Amino acid sequence: MASNEYKIPTYPVVGFLVRHGILLSLVLGVVPLLAAAGLVASGWALWVLVPGAGASVVLATLLISYIEVLRVISDTLMPK
Repeated sequence: MASNEYKIPTYPVVGFLVRHGILLSLVLGVVPLLAAAGLVASGWALWVLVPGAGASVVLATLLISYIEVLRVISDTLMPK
């Protein structure tokens, strides 16, 4: 049964990311550091934490910037 009425798209994933994106970015940003800590705990050298911390900072920064761009797009281009 096809409907001829136009429905405004809602984009639920965009809404979720706009609402929870910063927290999600920070949580995902910690993952490389936790992985490096796991490697150190399993016997790897302690210096492995340095690239793990660097990767965490880079990942969190990239994800937060993505969320900021997504917020601008959702505020300006998406229907309310």
